[in-house]
Amino acid sequence: MKLLQLKIDGFGKFNNQVFNIESQNQLIFGENEAGKSTIYQFIRTILFGFPKKREMIRDFTPVNGAVYGGKVIFEDSLHGKVTVERYKERNKGQASVLLENGQIGNDLLLEKILSPLTKETFDQIFSFQQEQLTELNQLNEVKLQHLLLTVGLTGSERLTKMNDNFLKERQKLFKPSGRIPEINQRLRQLKKLEQQIELVESQEATYQVKQKRMLELTESIAEVEKEKNYQFELEKTILEQQKRFPMYVEWESLTKETKGESEASTQKIEAVQKALNNHRFLLDKEKELLENQSGQLGVESPAYQFYLENQSIFDDLLEDQLAVESMTERRQLLEEQLKEYRQSKETLYKKYRLSEDKINIELTPDVEEEMVSLAKEEEELVREKVVLSNEKSRLLIRRKDMDTALTTAENQLMVVPSDEAEPVKKKGLDPLSKKLFSGLSIAVALLISSLAIVLDQTWIYVPVIILILLGLYGFVSVKKNQPVKEEEVAVSKEDYLLQLTASDEVEHLLHELEAQLTEIESKLETLQIRKQEWADQYGFSMKETMTLWLSRIPIYTQLQDIQEKEVEMKQNLAEADKVLTSYAELLAFSKQWISIENKSTKEIYQEMKKFVDEQQKYLKDKALSSSNEQNFQGQLHSIRKQVTKCVEEVLSLIDSATVTTIEEAAIWLKKQDLSKQSQNRIDELELSLGDYFDLTKHYKLVEINHHLISVKNKEDECTEKINGYQNEFQELKYELSQMEKNGSLDMLYQERENKLTIIKELSDQWISYKVAEELTQDVFQYLSDQQLPALLATVTTYFKILTEGNYFKVFVKNGQLFVRDKEQKVWPIIQLSTGAKDQLYTAFRLAFVHLHTEDYEAPVIIDDGWLHFDAKRKLTLFKLLDGFSQQTQVICLSSDQAVRSYFETHDLGIVTIGRDV
Repeated sequence: MKLLQLKIDGFGKFNNQVFNIESQNQLIFGENEAGKSTIYQFIRTILFGFPKKREMIRDFTPVNGAVYGGKVIFEDSLHGKVTVERYKERNKGQASVLLENGQIGNDLLLEKILSPLTKETFDQIFSFQQEQLTELNQLNEVKLQHLLLTVGLTGSERLTKMNDNFLKERQKLFKPSGRIPEINQRLRQLKKLEQQIELVESQEATYQVKQKRMLELTESIAEVEKEKNYQFELEKTILEQQKRFPMYVEWESLTKETKGESEASTQKIEAVQKALNNHRFLLDKEKELLENQSGQLGVESPAYQFYLENQSIFDDLLEDQLAVESMTERRQLLEEQLKEYRQSKETLYKKYRLSEDKINIELTPDVEEEMVSLAKEEEELVREKVVLSNEKSRLLIRRKDMDTALTTAENQLMVVPSDEAEPVKKKGLDPLSKKLFSGLSIAVALLISSLAIVLDQTWIYVPVIILILLGLYGFVSVKKNQPVKEEEVAVSKEDYLLQLTASDEVEHLLHELEAQLTEIESKLETLQIRKQEWADQYGFSMKETMTLWLSRIPIYTQLQDIQEKEVEMKQNLAEADKVLTSYAELLAFSKQWISIENKSTKEIYQEMKKFVDEQQKYLKDKALSSSNEQNFQGQLHSIRKQVTKCVEEVLSLIDSATVTTIEEAAIWLKKQDLSKQSQNRIDELELSLGDYFDLTKHYKLVEINHHLISVKNKEDECTEKINGYQNEFQELKYELSQMEKNGSLDMLYQERENKLTIIKELSDQWISYKVAEELTQDVFQYLSDQQLPALLATVTTYFKILTEGNYFKVFVKNGQLFVRDKEQKVWPIIQLSTGAKDQLYTAFRLAFVHLHTEDYEAPVIIDDGWLHFDAKRKLTLFKLLDGFSQQTQVICLSSDQAVRSYFETHDLGIVTIGRDV
């Protein structure tokens, strides 16, 4: 990129100014405050955008209200002539780009053209500022070497500053042996806090044990609750089984009836029905023929005469026989079921000691919901009352012991003489005289005892004993009158004060417990009023808890259901008996010929069938024996042949080994009809029963009731366990709350968590800085390995030119930067003069630009970058820049007359700006 023209419409002090840059090596000359830096900022702004508010850059808004912005025209190797226009008030400060081929774009196109050149690269690589040279003198050897290498490798000191900033920020947070860094301070604070926590926990050794037990109780309660919920769901299923058991009995009965029976097709049933109708017709015809013949045979037997008179009635009754047998079996099942219901009811009455008048309780949903809520409240209040009462008993015992200890301490203090009272002087010998007298008496006694032994006189022992007693009395009296030591008195008073403090604390706790118990009693009294209303309304006992009431309500409901089912079974039995009685009454006309006394309806119909079979056999036998007419025999033979053929047809259609007679065929047809109805009913029942019964198993109502009782017992056991666990939990919770009442442990734990959180956050910051620092070092090392050889070769060439051969080599040894002069002496960087340092810095900057010309193609802008150069060094620099500009455009901003003279002498481009512009 080569700058060609600057058109400034309004920027700082410039308005409607045009600057043409015609030379590869261009000087923009002006006195101080002429606007050289303004031109640099104008180029920077048009290429990279207006500065943001947070950037600390001088405001270049036009002072006379002109349009803020302008144009920069430059030549690009790929796109040719490029015009960039940017105004603050237009298009939100976005650039307008026009290419030589007519293409128009915005900031995106401009970034693509300038890439990889950015605003930061432009500022730190392609611009030379006086401030950068001034900073070189403020660096030590290590930082100076690092800066030079960084500048040479990256074109700026950015990596160095970043690395230094990361190190500073990291050391602000933590140093291994530091005291001021924040993490060090907080670690010391945490250590002190841990010691304090350890001390408090050692004083409360049981705290952790109780806390662990509370966690165990919480887990146990959760497990038992889970088991209780399972039993509760199982109870629902069993109650549904009880409710639907009549349906199950019906299903089982129908299943047994249809078991082993194959359902025939509709066509087959119609064919059998048609054949049976034909058979009935032939029988009627045979019957008519026999009756006619019997009339001719003379007087018949009375039984047969009775049968003939009522034959049509008997035929109708025979068709009802199958219905009677089915109803009889149904009645037997109902009786068995009613018996099971009664046994279940008696079992429940006996188990829960109930009577029939106490189970007729009907709670509305609102009342039951309110009762559940108050039951929980009552249970909680009773539990708290028990816990507080136990604690009160413990504190009363402790207060009694403390009162005894205080009384003892007070008695001990009362014998100590007051500090203000003068001791009363007793008459008699002082303690020292008493001691001397006592010792002398014992000594004399010993001498006299020796004399008694020598003289062998027993009476001498009497004065010996008297003297010894006097001596001992003296010593005892001296010890008894000895004053109490001040230290002992002080210790007793201190213990007494501690005991008083502890006693006051116990009294305070007792007062609080009394207040809590009073409050609980008040709540219980209020609750008892509502409880009494329910007890009067529903017949509950006030001696029982509402939880017990609620636990028994399902039993009441179960008993009510059983009673309802019992009533329903009785009604079903009554209906069955009524139907069977009506069937029996139909045979009352035949009691003269059929025995119906003391027999069931089923047995009566069996007797009727037997009677009919006998009369039909009698008719056939008589007809065969008395008929001699050939015509009658022929007709009878023909009819019976047709009957036989019809029977064979029916049996062949049915094709069953169990159906061998025409009567069995009729029954088979009736069963087929019933079977279809039964199968439909079975399907309906299976839909209702499938969710509650395993239809592959057999159930009995008694077993279901026993199972329900077992589940209820397990629920009660679970409830008792939960109550026990909760009581223990509440006791532990209260004890822990008393231990934590002063808030010390809780506050210390919370404080520790807060400190750990802060330390973790600070540690994360420290690690971030550490990683960033290492990453910067790695980047720098990578760049060094890749670019250092070529860089040092180019730097050596430029530095040799700038120093006119005084220094002819720049190299790195053991990570340190050195230069070698023409006398083969090696110099570290720190020992170079200020001007030589500036020359070396300039060599590094120009070397980087030279190595990356093809990548960036950006002009080099130097703003008085020869601050410490004498005239000779300046001349050398200008010569180097003249040659350097053959590849890269160089724009110098200066107020130095020597620079202007050089550019004029060598016929280089000069743009002059001044205060009158």
